[in-house]
Amino acid sequence: MELLALLFLSFCFLTLSGRTFAAESETPVARVTVREDDDVILPCSLDTNENIESMLFDWVKEVPRKEVFMYRNRSHYNNGLPGQDVEFKGRVSHYPEELKYGNASIRLKQTRLEDKGTYTCIFPEIKPSEKIFRIELVVEPVLKIRNFPGAGPKPYVTILKENGLLECEVPGASPKPTVEWWDSDNKTLPSKTVQDKEEQGRFHVIVQTTVTEPGCYRCVATQMEKWHRISSEICVHRGAGPKPYVTILKENGLLECEVPGASPKPTVEWWDSDNKTLPSKTVQDEEQQGRFHVIVQTTVTEPGCYRCVATQMEKWHRISSEICVHREKTAQPPSGLPEWAAALIGGFIVVVFVVAVGVVLKIKGYSLKKDLQRMENGPSSELERNLTSEQP
Repeated sequence: MELLALLFLSFCFLTLSGRTFAAESETPVARVTVREDDDVILPCSLDTNENIESMLFDWVKEVPRKEVFMYRNRSHYNNGLPGQDVEFKGRVSHYPEELKYGNASIRLKQTRLEDKGTYTCIFPEIKPSEKIFRIELVVEPVLKIRNFPGAGPKPYVTILKENGLLECEVPGASPKPTVEWWDSDNKTLPSKTVQDKEEQGRFHVIVQTTVTEPGCYRCVATQMEKWHRISSEICVHRGAGPKPYVTILKENGLLECEVPGASPKPTVEWWDSDNKTLPSKTVQDEEQQGRFHVIVQTTVTEPGCYRCVATQMEKWHRISSEICVHREKTAQPPSGLPEWAAALIGGFIVVVFVVAVGVVLKIKGYSLKKDLQRMENGPSSELERNLTSEQP
């Protein structure tokens, strides 16, 4: 009887110890998977939604410990705060507009295989005890083929209509690839080829499919002759924002991005070609029946390509559109003349003008000289000459 009691107490002790150990070990509460070279969002948000703009939070990678991103009262690693590990410099950013809602999530650019591991987001100054969030990042390797002429690049996939039309674009492949849409069970979906164009032996293929259910879908490009296959995945969520509509309102100036019908409300940003966030202004933020219509503008002064990025953290959904701004073109010569002809005509006109001015000045100078001579001779001299000429 005493043995049974001892075994029971031992079982209870081990059970409680196991629970305590699990709590102390802080097993990762979330797992995030990303493909190598893709960007990834590591989530961290206070459930109280309180403003953290004046707080301190610190992102750390464990084993070995490395400083990823620290924010302290509007100072952070991207604006001069020291201490960031060199492998994360220039690759990590946060969401300034989301801080007022308690969102301390970060974006890690161009993930590497060595980025995999456990990350900790810590709020050390929150009372009565610090808040800790732990994320396990899994980085899936991507087969990189070098010196492989004609191999199709990774397909570009996007959502053209909410929960509906998916588009896949494969540019510059040779020989012509077979492009298909697959569901999560690797079953081929009915699709339509909307573009199949060849230029200098390379193919540009665009294939669309329509889906009715939320889920993750893959566009797969296969070149059997090269034993080459590459794919891109996109996930469709209910309420996920469609591809943003971008336009130039003023040449080389004002850019506008429109994201209609998204739920929950997306964070809409303008990024430059280095994936740095540009200063922008929200000119419309309307809600109708739980869906948001957002319009954001930014002003650029340099030519280049810019992206409007819409992110819905709750759905792990991100979609973007790109637009390129070019230098202002010079005015064309009149009457459609070639530039060399316009330059020749312009030069001829200048020469004629200079010659005409010279002639006029010469004539005026000659006239002025004659007048001066007359003034020097005077009227008496002229009278004497006349009298002399009248004598016999």
